[in-house]
Amino acid sequence: MIEILSKEKELLKIQNTSEIVVSDLDFYIMQFIDYSTSDVEWLEKNYGLDFTIMKHFEDIEISSHFLEDDNQASFHFSIPFYNIDHKMVEEPIFIILSKAGLFLFTSASLDDYFNKIYPNKLLSFQKKSNSESIFKFQFEFISDYFADITESQTKKIKMLANRVLIENKFSGYEMDIITEYNFNNLLIKESLIETTRVYTLYMRSDWDKKMGLKKEIKAELNDLNVISDYIQFNFDRLDDLKENISSKIDLEQNYIFKMLTVVTVCISLPTFIAGVYGMNFKYMPELDATYGYPIVIVAMIISAILPFIYFKRKKWL
Repeated sequence: MIEILSKEKELLKIQNTSEIVVSDLDFYIMQFIDYSTSDVEWLEKNYGLDFTIMKHFEDIEISSHFLEDDNQASFHFSIPFYNIDHKMVEEPIFIILSKAGLFLFTSASLDDYFNKIYPNKLLSFQKKSNSESIFKFQFEFISDYFADITESQTKKIKMLANRVLIENKFSGYEMDIITEYNFNNLLIKESLIETTRVYTLYMRSDWDKKMGLKKEIKAELNDLNVISDYIQFNFDRLDDLKENISSKIDLEQNYIFKMLTVVTVCISLPTFIAGVYGMNFKYMPELDATYGYPIVIVAMIISAILPFIYFKRKKWL
């Protein structure tokens, strides 16, 4: 799928590059959703684009995130989002800024997610009057997205904290949730670091001198730094919750062990007495006593009650 925003503010949806007449097309932005090799070859042929950054985006070098030459500036962002299974994953977004216009490359799952949570995104695009404002909007959109997904994660952590600390409800399930939230925070933090790196590299580039967006990008960097602080706070809160739950589980286990100790002691003494008089030796003087049976029963009851009173005074119960 190819979506094109023309300079006449028309949104064109095209299935294949064979339907595009390059000579008749004047556009601001061209987005390729689930792009193919043939799409890349068509762009290389008609617009002279360099796709080096897309071929090596899994590397950690600077060139895998930002690359520029006289003809274009290429950007790679890793975007964390929730898939259809409500699990956080990440997908790459590639942006190529050239003299011809702005080119976007995303997956269908990520594009569907953006359209779902930002239904007015296309309207915002259509209100922009030039390529510079659309390019600026892309930077602002990515920063706002990180703020939104971090805010969403923070709300979930607050709800979990309320359930654990205030309502005192916790189990192994909560520990699994904490692990999942920590993983989500890790994805967001890693992607945020990469994005901050790309923004910083762009501010030093020759392309920024052409676009003149250094002041705006600096403001977005300040926002990303604030978001980073919130992410770190989420990590700290999750660590505190994990320690709190572990402490409560340890206390519960200690209480259970105490109860088992009390029960064991209370039962062992009567069992010992019953064992002695169950040995059936021929010469046991108590066997001939008239009140031997009730005396032994009373002794067994007292031997069970005395440990109970002792542990009660020790505040084990």
